[in-house]
Amino acid sequence: METNQPATDLIRPVKTTADADALLRMMETFCRHFDYPFDASLRQSLIRAVLENPALGSLWLVGQNGQAVGYVALTYGFAFEFGGKTALVDELFMEEAHRGSGLGRRVLLGVQQLAGHLGVSTILLQTEKYNTRARQLYESLGFVDQDRHTLMWVKPI
Repeated sequence: METNQPATDLIRPVKTTADADALLRMMETFCRHFDYPFDASLRQSLIRAVLENPALGSLWLVGQNGQAVGYVALTYGFAFEFGGKTALVDELFMEEAHRGSGLGRRVLLGVQQLAGHLGVSTILLQTEKYNTRARQLYESLGFVDQDRHTLMWVKPI
């Protein structure tokens, strides 16, 4: 059953080694689901970087019945256009058994509720063009398509 009630009680910050291990396992599942590359040692390094420098972002586990069933990775930036500190929902993942239950909606409402506490004026997110289900969810929560193209440059190796 879907609910519009925010659920900050569903998300908790990653703090322990066990939390980081659970997060890494779910990140691998996330990457495999979308056919993204996954490098465990790189991901471990990135998790450590965020945990050691909270200005970079925050990592949150989604829990139900005492068990981690998903995660949210927020990364922080700054934009004059958007009034200061921004958060990008870099990754949002729910284990397959928990998709379609309204949990993702409740988690995003919780993230929106935490925006002031995090000092964030704007929350950004992206989805694959083909993922209409995710886009409908995001739009129902007040996220707006900016009708822009996202371009990317990657430093050559």
